[in-house]
Amino acid sequence: MVRMTEHTASGNPRRIHSKGVNTTGKSVLWFFALVAVTFVTTYFSPPVIASVWYASLLVMYYLSDDEPMWLAFFLVTIDGFMGFFGLYEVSMNLLPGLPAVEISQIYILLTVVKALQKKNRARVFYIKYLQVLGGYVIFLIIWGQLMGLSGGLNVYFRVLKTTLPFVLFFSLPHLLTDIRDYKRFFSIIFIVIILALVTQLHTLFTGSHPVERLNPATSEAVDTDDFRVFYSATATLTGLFGALFFLSMDRGRVFSVWILLFVVFSSLMIAVISATRGWMIGFAVITLLSLMTIRRVGPLKLAGFVVFTGLFVLLALSNDRVSSQLKYSGERLVKLESVGEGDVTAQGTLQRLNIRQPRVIRIWKENPLFGWGFSDVYYSTSDGHVGNFNLLMFSGVAGMALLYGFLIYFSYMLYLSYRHFPRSSPYKRSSLIFIGFLAGWFVIHSTSGQQFSFSALPLQAMPQALFLSLGAMHYNNSLKHLSGNHVRQNPHPLP
Repeated sequence: MVRMTEHTASGNPRRIHSKGVNTTGKSVLWFFALVAVTFVTTYFSPPVIASVWYASLLVMYYLSDDEPMWLAFFLVTIDGFMGFFGLYEVSMNLLPGLPAVEISQIYILLTVVKALQKKNRARVFYIKYLQVLGGYVIFLIIWGQLMGLSGGLNVYFRVLKTTLPFVLFFSLPHLLTDIRDYKRFFSIIFIVIILALVTQLHTLFTGSHPVERLNPATSEAVDTDDFRVFYSATATLTGLFGALFFLSMDRGRVFSVWILLFVVFSSLMIAVISATRGWMIGFAVITLLSLMTIRRVGPLKLAGFVVFTGLFVLLALSNDRVSSQLKYSGERLVKLESVGEGDVTAQGTLQRLNIRQPRVIRIWKENPLFGWGFSDVYYSTSDGHVGNFNLLMFSGVAGMALLYGFLIYFSYMLYLSYRHFPRSSPYKRSSLIFIGFLAGWFVIHSTSGQQFSFSALPLQAMPQALFLSLGAMHYNNSLKHLSGNHVRQNPHPLP
């Protein structure tokens, strides 16, 4: 059960009227209704009917003011929901001869239109830095042309599809302007995470993906000896952040502590069962740094959480299939120790250091300052498995300095928000969650798959835009305490 409260300027909790709770319930129901109809039209109807439904979804979104629900919905269309949907699944053909367009791309365009229609737009402390990054994206497009970009109109369409999602960084802060918007969004995402864990276990036990069961004749069995299934990875990452953020609030409970702890537990279990080392390490870093910050989880609740986790692990170990998978995940993690001993292949399970990384570095050294931009060289050698070096090859030293400088700047400003909030504020320690989460997120970027870049699909842009948007609102709230409910203009200008 979701319990919703808001806070006065003094930080004292105040109960939100039941209308807020009903609104959250309606959002959840609408979300599942839209997912159900989209599932039927995507997998069981002719393409024409599916396209009509997709167009209807976009019209409904434009006419709606329930931004949190629609953000969650469009996220699962590209991130997956219980093993269904995913990249390029929910798409429609707009122009003949060009690739299909995910409806999430059109959704992002509509967010810009709706944001521009807002009369009172939110203040975003990082907007100037974001404009600099946007200018560098334009430079990389031009630079890529100079470096050589061949092909027809579909190649330029590809460039557009991987740069358009960044406009969500500008629009989302003006559409999600209240803490209750984020509460409503995470109310849906938490359910998605729990269902992702259930689906993952189902696949582990049955040996088949849910989408493959729609057509058993053409489906292939999952390799249970090398089980690497990770459903709704982006939603899981985003939901883990949301659970830790709300756990960090000292008073004024939004969700039950037990619900939030269960979401954290589910996120960790999904990563562990997937045997994805980078995500396991990243989630562990995020959780440990957050637990050092959170005070709301007292010794009694923490002990209860530990006992629950222990019982779950014992129950899981009693099942041969789960026991084997947990052992497999542990073995993959332990093999990383051999890297420190000089075996860069981690006993034959790692190609990043001896194959992928040298290949990308060799290309980067040919153009170190600005990289290769959106060019043929980038598209032929891009390798997201080595995130830092792929970013270097794509945007050069200048681009990496700008992008990582932004992450440092964002973290510094959130640290300032921690200093701004008075000790009595329930939001004070939440500022540190942003910094710890970003550190763990960077671990995933560096060890598993590229997360931060000047080129991204909606799947990468959505969680980052949400994270930054909530950070901007959180920073503004800290300024209200600092200046007596009056937000100063440009209190910390860019150097």
